[in-house]
Amino acid sequence: MATPDQQAAASPLASGSPVRRWLPWVLLALVVVTCLSIAAFGTRSAPTAQDRVSNISRTIKCPTCSGESVAESNAPASQEIRADIAQRIQEGQSDDEIRAYYAGSYGQEILLTPSASGVNALVWVLPVVALAMAVGFLVIVFRRWSTAPTAHASDADKALVAEALAREHDQPGVEPDDPHGEGTSR
Repeated sequence: MATPDQQAAASPLASGSPVRRWLPWVLLALVVVTCLSIAAFGTRSAPTAQDRVSNISRTIKCPTCSGESVAESNAPASQEIRADIAQRIQEGQSDDEIRAYYAGSYGQEILLTPSASGVNALVWVLPVVALAMAVGFLVIVFRRWSTAPTAHASDADKALVAEALAREHDQPGVEPDDPHGEGTSR
């Protein structure tokens, strides 16, 4: 019959087992996948025409205002653009087609969100790459910390300590009950 220590060592959750080391990472991955799935495939209804006008107008800069989107501005130019966006939606144009029309008419500067092509793709790619590198760095650092070798005293070290302790006890004026040499002046 196995002793309790042997049973604990044979357990898949023993301190040195691979299951115990990987279980937190597997659970973390499961939580992340679940959250991303809910966010990506959550139940959403189709956007209304007014929702589309609002969404598109938030991505187009007001041509006469400084730093405002067409959705935020009450300038006449912004009101005309919102009405034009609503008309184009009624005609059946997609959101990307409408943005492309305004980018072609006013230049790429009118778009508040950069396109995901060419040099503008760096705006979308660099944060993801930086995040992946940071996570990779943390994984490497934590792995090194968790597998840091433990220092064990060699026989020579033990002999050196024993010799120092023996010399300490042989010194005059140091009482055996006073291991730190503080004396009785307390």
